[in-house]
Amino acid sequence: MRFVREPRDVELEELERMTQQEVGRVAMRAHMVLLSARGYSVTVITEIYNTSQVSVYKWFDRFDAQGPVGLYDLPRAGRPAKVDAEVKKAMEETLSEPPTSQDYNFTIWTTQLIRKHIEEQLGVELCCDTIRRTLHALGFRWRRPRWAVQRKDPQAAQRMLTIAKTIWNAEPGTIFLVEDETKFTTLPPLRRMWMTKGHQVRIPTPAQNDCFYSYATLDLESGQWFDGFFESANSDSTISFLETLLDAYPKTPIVLIWDQAKYHVSRKVQKWIDNHHRLTVLLLPKYAPQLNPVEHIWRVVKQRVAANLTRALDAIKAAYRAFFNERCPNTLLQSAGLAL
Repeated sequence: MRFVREPRDVELEELERMTQQEVGRVAMRAHMVLLSARGYSVTVITEIYNTSQVSVYKWFDRFDAQGPVGLYDLPRAGRPAKVDAEVKKAMEETLSEPPTSQDYNFTIWTTQLIRKHIEEQLGVELCCDTIRRTLHALGFRWRRPRWAVQRKDPQAAQRMLTIAKTIWNAEPGTIFLVEDETKFTTLPPLRRMWMTKGHQVRIPTPAQNDCFYSYATLDLESGQWFDGFFESANSDSTISFLETLLDAYPKTPIVLIWDQAKYHVSRKVQKWIDNHHRLTVLLLPKYAPQLNPVEHIWRVVKQRVAANLTRALDAIKAAYRAFFNERCPNTLLQSAGLAL
């Protein structure tokens, strides 16, 4: 009849500790070794723990060779991961081109389509949740894309050079203004907002979508804001605004920078500008709204006074006026990205 080797004093202390502090099978194995060391036969031990002699002998052998540490489970390798380096690389390469490049009649890669493609290409079956987790780990996100403006103004560099030279060579006291206009409607622009989970806020639509236009200039040096409301944006409104602008800056040379909207470059407006020599007008490049600082201010204004709230034009105008009355010129320069 076989028993375990005689444990050393240190081993006995460790076996006692293991029976009291270790959990489950490890404590049971330590107790089997102690029972054997105290003279209990393998037959009795198998009856106590309802196990086989083969299992008892296995742990006796492990104890004899390694001591108490041999009674612990060895690390398990587990099932090999399906998403290895090859699968990750295939996912990245797959998403680098639209599905049409792989002869699929789809324009967007969905998790189901990726799953099908990976299985066909590599013979690896993945569930959609695994694909999502892997894509997130690789830095991918399910988001809405943005329009990419492909058009470029071939004269963009020359126009910007002209603006820079004009500002550099301007006579002392010249006012430098950048101008733009925007449309406000009773149908509010929708922006992200806090709302309770599972309940999407509904913004009521007006019975009639009334509107007005705000023409405005920003003084590039002082941050002074000057504007006017008009029913429409056209050549007549543009000329009317320029007339009030000259009245607001009497006897001062003005360099006005604006975009190439059709009512900015119309013959009627150009003829009026040619007859007012105190005003120099420079054109920004086409297809480059980001170069106009006033555009940045419009985004802030609409977020503050128009987003997600349906109200009358008079209320929008009042909120608009309050917005600019609350802000100092330097704050506007900061909103436009011009303040240091």
